[in-house]
Amino acid sequence: MGLGDYSGVDLSVMGEAAVFGPHAKKHDLQEAVLRLAVSHPQKAALEIFSKEIAPAGTSWSPGTTGSLNAGRPNVAPQVKQFAFLVKKAEVAARVTVDGASETVAIPTGSPAPLVPGADAPSAMPAGDDLVEVPLVHLAHGRSGDKGDTSNVGLVARRPEFLPWIHAQATAEAVKQYLSHLVKGDARRFALPGTGAVNLVLDRALGGGGMASLRTDPLGKGMAQVVLSMPVKVPKRLLAP
Repeated sequence: MGLGDYSGVDLSVMGEAAVFGPHAKKHDLQEAVLRLAVSHPQKAALEIFSKEIAPAGTSWSPGTTGSLNAGRPNVAPQVKQFAFLVKKAEVAARVTVDGASETVAIPTGSPAPLVPGADAPSAMPAGDDLVEVPLVHLAHGRSGDKGDTSNVGLVARRPEFLPWIHAQATAEAVKQYLSHLVKGDARRFALPGTGAVNLVLDRALGGGGMASLRTDPLGKGMAQVVLSMPVKVPKRLLAP
């Protein structure tokens, strides 16, 4: 019908730890859910897809079932965020307390430079009797989103773990580990006094929010994938 190919396709098998990509552990699987999402600039193309995918529950391979009670999937608009900057001089900041409003002056000069991890050691600390463990043994993690950018915060479980986290959970190492998800740049910022670092990953969420076709468009599970990354640490530090 001359409608052209899909502009976006996301196919994942839920139950096989698909978000972990090449790092997923193999295991015996008796049940899984196939999730297929597509986008197209023309609604007519998606209506064809909706009609063709519905018979999967009755006409595909033996053992295939699905949520047939829901009927055909609906075609919905793909809403995308548009972000932009506004000059500080054009925005008046005010604070209101108990009904009293006061204007707050905001400097409009050049912003102070952010130095990624300037106070963090870059070389691997010296240590003997090293063992390899998942990063989750050394750190807690929390992640979220801003548009198509994912933020992954790592907090050392104990102060003595921090140098080992700094040396191995670098921006480049994390970007490489998440290469199946992250398509942009990666930066890491030290958070002095907190025992933590913040990783900023660009083009990491397939468009992010409502624009993403992924099962985790907000990157809430991104930290769990990072925490599965193998790192080395002296065995003595892991003792109870």
